Amino acid sequence: MANLFDYLEWRGDLTFEQSPFNVVDNLILSCLGYVVLDGLVSGFDCTYGTTVKEAASLFVQLPESVKNLRSPKDEDVLVAMAKSKRFAELNLLYHVDQIDLITEKQFAAITVNLGNGSYYVVFRGTDCSVIGWKEDFNMTFCSAVPAQLEAVRYLQKVAECTEGPLYVGGHSKGGNLAIFAAAHVASEIQQRITVVYNNDGPGFQEDVVVSAGYQAIKDRIQTFIPQTSLFGLMLEHAEPFTVIESTGIFVMQHDPYTWTVKGPDFIYLEEVTASGRFMDATLRGWLAGVSVEQREQFVDAVYEAISADEVLTLQDLVKVWLTNPGDRLKNLRDVDDETADMIRQTFRQLVQNMGRTAQNMIKEEQAERMLPLKEKVEQKMELSIRRHDWLKLPERANAKEKAAQHHVIGHHNEADR
Repeated sequence: MANLFDYLEWRGDLTFEQSPFNVVDNLILSCLGYVVLDGLVSGFDCTYGTTVKEAASLFVQLPESVKNLRSPKDEDVLVAMAKSKRFAELNLLYHVDQIDLITEKQFAAITVNLGNGSYYVVFRGTDCSVIGWKEDFNMTFCSAVPAQLEAVRYLQKVAECTEGPLYVGGHSKGGNLAIFAAAHVASEIQQRITVVYNNDGPGFQEDVVVSAGYQAIKDRIQTFIPQTSLFGLMLEHAEPFTVIESTGIFVMQHDPYTWTVKGPDFIYLEEVTASGRFMDATLRGWLAGVSVEQREQFVDAVYEAISADEVLTLQDLVKVWLTNPGDRLKNLRDVDDETADMIRQTFRQLVQNMGRTAQNMIKEEQAERMLPLKEKVEQKMELSIRRHDWLKLPERANAKEKAAQHHVIGHHNEADR
């Protein structure tokens, strides 16, 4: 199956004038957002940019310890972009990278001048920092985490420094930040936004999705998730989503390098898998049964129990656990009785929700087997590329319902290349 590297090889010789910006370009730029370009791309204090080709040439010379790669493929995609006619001369601007242990913030963004008068604002997803993952979990009880507020400020600054259409996007938490920023900037900036790309990013607390700003931008959001999405189905969404075929296994489908492409587009599927629906229903049921205060206590307690002093990255945390597991286990045993009871109760609720969800899905499968063959065939002959309603997913785990309306995202009739 082809992926974005094949796209860069096959279509990298086409400029944006020859082949307009598309959803695969969006994913490539979202992956570029993971590359740590500190010192290689200027911030808001400079008016000039660094081309992709220049950034790649400098980046490959850095020591591995300085590159701080989330995945080796992030460097590979930068190098492949630099070799392509399509991306090599694009200017990179306004690089920002922030880690704040006190406020529990992990934020990074970069802006790409597409050379046609428009700009793509890329928000980085979760990196390898421990605090970045902690901030992700904070989203389960916070309407706005520090990175989301920083994303709003960043998009406002970019709008002040540029003219013309804006694309906004990112992968994972970066997609979440893109939506949040687009929903909270001033209306005159919203009017400049062409598309908001959310590549398997989590949702929000309910007060965000019902806000006027979110509703104003909702129809311009394009959300993509792999067939067994976990992260992209979390929390609340009001925008539709499109399912993409991934070659990864279970949670590894979150990796954008496993997403399949054909020509200038993704390969789409009709719906998420049964395991994806199972995890979505389980997590939704669990969160619905746990108060916001309990979520916060649970996240903070588990974080304090498993983390270690002066450990900044996930790799370092793993090393600490492997080299000195006794101390880490002692931390778990030493929590006070009230905290221990709260952790056990929260985990128990999760396990109970898993059981209920499994039972409901078994009942649904048994009911489907009883459908007449003719009805099954008719259901299979519905539209092959669908745009799904988030609100339908929890119901699918409890009862069979009438299929939602689906629509094609983008143009899929362009000749493959």
